[in-house]
Amino acid sequence: MSYNWIKGEDFSINSILLMDRWILQQLIGLGDSDRYERDDEYKKLLGITLTYNPEIYWYFKNKAPESTERVEKLVKNTPKDLSHDEIRNSEIKLLEIIDSFIVYLYPEVMNANCPYIRDWDKERLLSIIDFTDKVVLDVGSGTGRLAFAAAEKAKKIYALEPSERLREYMRDKIAKDKISNVVVLDGVIENIPFEDNTFDIVTTAYVLGLDYEKEMANLERVAKNGGYLVDCMGEEDFKREGPNDHLLKAGFNWSHYASKNGGDVYRYWKKVNK
Repeated sequence: MSYNWIKGEDFSINSILLMDRWILQQLIGLGDSDRYERDDEYKKLLGITLTYNPEIYWYFKNKAPESTERVEKLVKNTPKDLSHDEIRNSEIKLLEIIDSFIVYLYPEVMNANCPYIRDWDKERLLSIIDFTDKVVLDVGSGTGRLAFAAAEKAKKIYALEPSERLREYMRDKIAKDKISNVVVLDGVIENIPFEDNTFDIVTTAYVLGLDYEKEMANLERVAKNGGYLVDCMGEEDFKREGPNDHLLKAGFNWSHYASKNGGDVYRYWKKVNK
C-alpha cells in the first residue's frame, strides 16, 4: 500500500541496498505482506528492478538467500529489451508503492513527510499516563516519536526497533542532544528481549495487528503487575469507524480526538493485572 509519503523520482533505486533482511522478505512475499501474491503489477515492477540492477539482484540473494527462488523466477519472466525510460519509470513506480519501507531508510524524510509524526504533539502521549520516574519499553520506536517524548519524564526508556537505519538515527539524536536515559535496541514485538515483569509502562503505535493475542501476551509478559500498556497513534489523515475491537476486547480504555489532518485518532491504555 502506498501512502504518498515520497515522490519516487527523488530517490535512487539503490536505496534497496540499505534495506534490512526482514524488509527484503516483505518485498519478495516471504514476510507478513500479501502484496507479492495478489499484485501482478507489483511483481512485474520488482522483476524489472531485479533484472536491470544486478547489484540489487545480488543483494537480495545474499542478504536474504531464502528469496533466491522467487528472485530468479521474476528475472526469468522479465523482458530483456526494455528501454532506459521504461526501466526508470518502473523503478519510480516501485519506490512509490514501497514508500513505507523507503522512509525507514531516510529518517529525516520520515519525520518530515509522515503526518502521524510531523504534526503530532507529545502531550497526546504524556496526558494519558504519568511517566515520571518510570522504566519504559517502547516497541517499534521508529524515529523515536514516543520514546523521546516519554524520556522527558521517565527514569529510563528502552527503544526497541528492527530497522537498523532508524536505530542509527535514534542513537545519533541521543548523542547530539546528550540524552542520557534512552537506550536503543534491536527487536520486534514477536520476540521482546527482556525478562518478565521488567517495565512500569510499555508503549506501542502501529505495531499491533498481525496476531493480537500473541502480541498482547508479549507486551503483558514484560510489563510489571500494576503497570500499563499504552498504544498511542499519531496525527492520522484518514477516518475510522470507531475504536479497535481487538483492543476493546483485551480490556483497553480509549479516547478519541479529531486529528488536525482530518482523521480520527484513538488512544488506548490498560492497567496490567497479573
